[in-house]
Amino acid sequence: MAKRKLPTSAITASEISDLRAAILRRPPPIGDWVDMEYVLQIDRGLAKQITALRLETQSEVFRVMADAAGKAARLMK
Repeated sequence: MAKRKLPTSAITASEISDLRAAILRRPPPIGDWVDMEYVLQIDRGLAKQITALRLETQSEVFRVMADAAGKAARLMK
């Protein structure tokens, strides 16, 4: 039985290095720039508006999630 030759890689060392850098790249910082303290301390009225908007958005997200959970429960019955 003759030995089969393994295919050679067509990827260059430079391409492997680029791929490794893309996979292992440092993720961008995660954060909500509006929450930075100095921004909210500049204008208290703006801080209140932002907080109210965030709470409204959060309540809407939870409302949608609850509706979806109810629909899923009805489908499973």
